[in-house]
Amino acid sequence: MPITRRTDYAVRMMYELAQLPPGATLSLRDLCELAQVPDSFGATIAAFLVESRLIRRSGYRDYQISLARPAMDITMAEVILACEPGFSLSQCAREPEACSRSPHCGVHTMWASLDHMVMSRLESVTLAHVARGQAFASDTDVLRAAAEVESTLTY
Repeated sequence: MPITRRTDYAVRMMYELAQLPPGATLSLRDLCELAQVPDSFGATIAAFLVESRLIRRSGYRDYQISLARPAMDITMAEVILACEPGFSLSQCAREPEACSRSPHCGVHTMWASLDHMVMSRLESVTLAHVARGQAFASDTDVLRAAAEVESTLTY
């Protein structure tokens, strides 16, 4: 399942804020322009990010936006979950009770393990990593993480 446009835009907005020097702010309008997010959509996304304590918003008319914490202390999992609280690659893993096959189904096990791998990776990548272009692990790291997940599964 692809992420929603809201999540894609939120990641872009957070990325642009991470490019700023610590403590610097941008107007919501300038942030939306840099992230190429429509202003009206940006205001809604900013509200989600404020509520999740990922950004700060100050001012009355022309909101000034800044990161609520240093970029190194914000994981990409936090950013994605702020906009997609039930993030999952499939409905099967997101709502196992919706399918009577889930308790004994290998497909459910596969989706659940992939969700775990994706979330583990997102929890290990900080906004600072993304801002520096260092968001991807080596193939060895990815294979090691997959092996760890595989070892915890029961079939």
